[in-house]
Amino acid sequence: MKHLPKLSQLQIFESIIQHGSFRSAAKTLNQAQPALTRAINELENTLGTSLMVRGPKGVVLTEAGQLLEPRIQFILRELERAVNEVEQVTYSSRGSVALGSSSLPFFAMLPAAIKRFQKRFPQVNIYLTEGQPPELLSGIRQGKLDFAIGTTGAEAIPSDFITEPFFTTSFCVLARKKHPLAQCTSLEQLEEAKWYLPGENQGYHSQLTPLLFPKPHHPYTVVRGDTFTAGLQMVFDADYLIVASQEMLKVPYLKDHLCMLPLKKPLPDATYHFIYSQRLPLTLVAKKLMNELRAVGENHVWS
Repeated sequence: MKHLPKLSQLQIFESIIQHGSFRSAAKTLNQAQPALTRAINELENTLGTSLMVRGPKGVVLTEAGQLLEPRIQFILRELERAVNEVEQVTYSSRGSVALGSSSLPFFAMLPAAIKRFQKRFPQVNIYLTEGQPPELLSGIRQGKLDFAIGTTGAEAIPSDFITEPFFTTSFCVLARKKHPLAQCTSLEQLEEAKWYLPGENQGYHSQLTPLLFPKPHHPYTVVRGDTFTAGLQMVFDADYLIVASQEMLKVPYLKDHLCMLPLKKPLPDATYHFIYSQRLPLTLVAKKLMNELRAVGENHVWS
């Protein structure tokens, strides 16, 4: 290719996809619609292929457009990260950091770490996402997240990620107080229980499947979802059981309503890791937030 596309062409392409039409994108970008049409024509000429087709319901991407669109997203986000990091070097206390995590850190050390961080960097914007390992890894790959906190299971983390151990915690089976199965002492007694578990059977929970569901043809009752809030509603309103860290019993508004089943054989401990891209360097503010999390984690008294 003799010439690379212009940045403005990529931004216009992404805006059209985001808003669904040339007209809406032109309004958002405060540009005339013919200017957008001209920019896309130039982009297609540069690449030597058609990228989108106008239809009755808006813009439809061609096969080439579908291939290009996620890469343009990545390029624009990475450029934004680069500008952000240069500003951090220049102004030292500005920028943003995006962190993804499973539910436990939100209840344990994350609030205290953010409080410490914001005292030092009050102008830094923080974006939080709750999720499970597969979607968090995808967010890092796409440049939407700077780093994540999560468990890893038997499956290997792909080689394009770096993992650093953060903390280890004891897990247990939780139920609402006065649940009919609240005094069960073995997993065998829970064959007829109803379970709420993460949507993706990966990370720590991948090793629980043979423990919780040892009979291949037994009709276990399982609802899967990706938020702890939904799990709590199933526990309180529908008598489901969940697997969670014992740290949850320290949360004031949970300890009065939840109980830990007194299993004679405890569940495996879970180790949480910092996870970030091998290829994309952490920004300065992301490193500083990670350091605050480490400091709070080291002083935390674990169950």
